[in-house]
Amino acid sequence: MKLNTQYQALPSMNEQSTKRDKALDKIAAGIQLSMEDSAARSIASQMQNQIGSFSQEFMNTNDAIGMTQIADGALSRLSEQAQKLSDLSVRSNSAILNSSDQQALQAEFQRTQTSMQNIVNTTSYNEKPLLDSSVSPKNLTLSNQDAISSYMDTLSSAQSDVGAAANNYISHANTLLEQITQTSAAKSQIADTDMTKSISDFQSSNQILDASVLASAHQTQFLRESIGRLLG
Repeated sequence: MKLNTQYQALPSMNEQSTKRDKALDKIAAGIQLSMEDSAARSIASQMQNQIGSFSQEFMNTNDAIGMTQIADGALSRLSEQAQKLSDLSVRSNSAILNSSDQQALQAEFQRTQTSMQNIVNTTSYNEKPLLDSSVSPKNLTLSNQDAISSYMDTLSSAQSDVGAAANNYISHANTLLEQITQTSAAKSQIADTDMTKSISDFQSSNQILDASVLASAHQTQFLRESIGRLLG
């Protein structure tokens, strides 16, 4: 009598064993890259340095954006109050105003002027002043409408410059973010194994292999019992 003792699951066991070993190799490669691949380690290290430099520059650029936003807000408030100075100046030229009216307008003009100068003096970022004497309203007078108009033009020009600077900083920040993202992705491809997938593959192959081993053991025992019964 010839017994067929060939186990049908053996090819599957070999296949799953190979898959498991490959997954384990990937996990080990991800963990021990620094010991196994000095070239990859060097490139990954350089990329990490680039990411660090880009990140620091990005933070500096964000600081610059913050400064321009504060300066722009202050210039906007100055422009609003400068318009008030202009309105007071125009009103003061009215022939129907008496001296009391003129005094009231002058007092309002000075209060507004003082408030504006306070904005100039206190606008800062990390204790660094952001506005200078070019936007100071100190030399303006109620009777000089031309000087007020010129001052308003100065504020408008300053706002335009700040706005252009802010746009440049924002564009640069976006470029840095893209560089950080791309460099991080490239570093990941060189230095990192997809550990989640590799571990999942390992566990899956190992579970199948365990099941195959149990099936093999069960069939082996069944064959032994069958042989024992046949041999008496």
